Amino acid sequence: MKQAKKEGIQKDNSPHDILTQFMVEQNMRKTPERYAILDVITQMKGHHSADEILAMMPENFHVSRGTIYSTLALLVECGLMFNHMTDGATLYEYAYGRPAHHHYICTGCHRIWDLQDTSIEVAASKVKTPRFKKLRCNTYIYGICNVCQAKLARLKKKMEKEKQASMTREEKR
Repeated sequence: MKQAKKEGIQKDNSPHDILTQFMVEQNMRKTPERYAILDVITQMKGHHSADEILAMMPENFHVSRGTIYSTLALLVECGLMFNHMTDGATLYEYAYGRPAHHHYICTGCHRIWDLQDTSIEVAASKVKTPRFKKLRCNTYIYGICNVCQAKLARLKKKMEKEKQASMTREEKR
């Protein structure tokens, strides 16, 4: 039911209009906290945790962690934000006006990078999905970024040196 209402929201409306319309349709209160959080996320670049978003709030505008989480869930539900689950953490990304895109996720440092590749959408559009309406495609490619690769290489080299230093003469032969 909520999905059908979500699809009816005008895409040419401002984020404030979209949030207001969604809250009216869902009989929700239009609180200043929800609009303040929306204002912060409209300025946000990249992917952030709820705690990072909480830290971005103006000092003179106090909101609880619970309010942040419930508002972020609301913003995801009305299509203004994307949420990405990564190794036990949820990261949020501003979605309004963003084209479909995919992500690289480093399993070492947990950073996320955007990946623009239309071939993924083309492949997904060819997949037959009987009795299922595809709304969007989101792909995550997990790996190790170049910074983490370099750290691992240095660590491996260090461990090899330590192993060599602790070996006896007979073990070295």
